[in-house]
Amino acid sequence: MINSKTSIDMIETGKYLKRLARRRGYSVKDIQHYLSLACPQPVYRWYKGAILPSVDNLLKLSELYHVHMEEL
Repeated sequence: MINSKTSIDMIETGKYLKRLARRRGYSVKDIQHYLSLACPQPVYRWYKGAILPSVDNLLKLSELYHVHMEEL
């Protein structure tokens, strides 16, 4: 049996999400509205690597950024 442990680098993931948003010209408010978030705080926390988006939000972000969900 192969013991494979994959870990997600939250800091790098946050930086990547922020880069994608900038490349596409989206502000934090744009992301907030697109995802129907009550406030922009989660987006800022994603960008800092404090938390990760939910699977639902990752799917929506992948559609918005035109990338595969696995890439995020």
